[in-house]
Amino acid sequence: MAGKKDNAVIAVIGDLTDKQAAQITKEIMIAKQKYAPTGRGTIACGKKSDVGGMLQAGNRKQLERRG
Repeated sequence: MAGKKDNAVIAVIGDLTDKQAAQITKEIMIAKQKYAPTGRGTIACGKKSDVGGMLQAGNRKQLERRG
């Protein structure tokens, strides 16, 4: 029997340039599709001072869910 789907991953990575943030976002989306294609997810990029608001608000990019 497969494992329960009751886990989540949250990561906050700071001190990045715009280009670094975009590349890490891209790689996270690729990894999510590879390892959890039917999983749900959101991702956000923004200024360090806005981290709390980004975690609460709906301005995150929805990661695709297939299946």
